Amino acid sequence: MKEKATALDNILKGTGVDEIGVVRLKAWKDTPLWKRARRLLPTAEAVIVLALEVFPEVVEHQTSQARVGGGTLRDLYNRNAELVNGEIDWEAYKIVKKLHTLGYKGLPMPASGGPFDGRFLKSALSYKEVACAAGLGVLGWHSMLITPVYGPRIRLSCVITDAPLEPTPSSNTKPPCVECDGACIKICPVSAIEKPQDNETYRINKYTCNNYCTAAGGCAECMKVCLT
Repeated sequence: MKEKATALDNILKGTGVDEIGVVRLKAWKDTPLWKRARRLLPTAEAVIVLALEVFPEVVEHQTSQARVGGGTLRDLYNRNAELVNGEIDWEAYKIVKKLHTLGYKGLPMPASGGPFDGRFLKSALSYKEVACAAGLGVLGWHSMLITPVYGPRIRLSCVITDAPLEPTPSSNTKPPCVECDGACIKICPVSAIEKPQDNETYRINKYTCNNYCTAAGGCAECMKVCLT
């Protein structure tokens, strides 16, 4: 049993991602996180979340503002995001391959293109909520995960598994949004972001945000201004 625990620990240490965390589902029993993970893998005991940086030089070229040559420059962000997605998905795949050698199941959840309900703009598993529970960061007023090192400039992927992995501690850090006085609210081109009210983590009209991003071919104004 000790050898197996060591082998599991080594699997997580051997990844090529920037951040990695683990949520042990028994601590979240009957919560939406637990229910969604168990729906995807009924025997699930833990969720591994992986994070990989998107470079600031790349994010700078993602804009919703129309300008000559803007579409071509914006493609730099899209192509780099695809590259990061591919890298982090590959790491998730390798984790599952190693879990299989130890007799455990693993379901890799892709960084992009996973199960998603377009009617309600809701994914089968919220990666950012898993990341918060695993201590990788906190949710900002723009609804994105803010990590201590990379801010919101990250891509996430998950692995749902029945392996009894040790959880990483959740973060008690407060979001830096109050100190920055809601820069994302001020810069949002369609005013989709509002200051959260009591008992709210964030307040965003995701339909307005999504419609604008789709029509404009992308937008990262709130990401660019966050923690700058």
